[in-house]
Amino acid sequence: MIAALTFRVFVILCLLVGGIAFYLTGQVWLAIALHAILVSYLLAGTLNPSSRLFGPVITNCENDIWITLDDGPDPIDTLAILDLLDSHHAKATFFVIGKKAEQYPELIREIHRRGHGIGNHSWSHPRAFFWCLGPIRTYREIAKCQKAVSNIIGVAPRYFRSPVGHYNVFVHPILKHLGLQLVGWSSRGYDGINASLKFVTSRIRKSATKGGIILAHESTPIAKEVVADILRMAAEKNWRCVTPDGSQESYNC
Repeated sequence: MIAALTFRVFVILCLLVGGIAFYLTGQVWLAIALHAILVSYLLAGTLNPSSRLFGPVITNCENDIWITLDDGPDPIDTLAILDLLDSHHAKATFFVIGKKAEQYPELIREIHRRGHGIGNHSWSHPRAFFWCLGPIRTYREIAKCQKAVSNIIGVAPRYFRSPVGHYNVFVHPILKHLGLQLVGWSSRGYDGINASLKFVTSRIRKSATKGGIILAHESTPIAKEVVADILRMAAEKNWRCVTPDGSQESYNC
């Protein structure tokens, strides 16, 4: 991991220094072009949750649908959502925030006890600036959540989702070192920023396809209602809701 992170830092610094050198020698357009290439590469890989410029990202699965729930655990939503899933014989993966996991360890244990997956969603969920963290802070955010979950249930997460889906050039070497895979999504309703149930469920129903990954959130005013509608949609289409890290061993991503 250290070698991979060092190499990526070295390449970025070389491009920056090269651009400055071109500028100081009067080759302004070459300097602008070099920096434009660097910035475009970094932004394209950072701002697009499905981008594979920095490394692999899971955005689809082979069978049925994979429901993923971010930003928990939540003292109000988690148990209600677990009951909804149980009533439909459905499985989901909860991408949890490490700090909240330590605050509500009993909810983490309950998610695990009921056979659902638990993913890493960073330690503190720095949604505004995770994408621009350096290698050390990026490592701490991911590793600290990994340790928190492992300490609670004795099993380390296998999957990571970055805050807001925006990740940086340092994430993949860290994930490889910690035994994690990056997970994106293929369908979302923007329930994390929009409290209109009709808007959210409409977007999910229009974009959801068999073999897709659906993104929803805990800790919102409509969390339970969104999950309930996803489960109704799955029943209407005769889709199973299973996970690659749950009880359905045949479900491969």
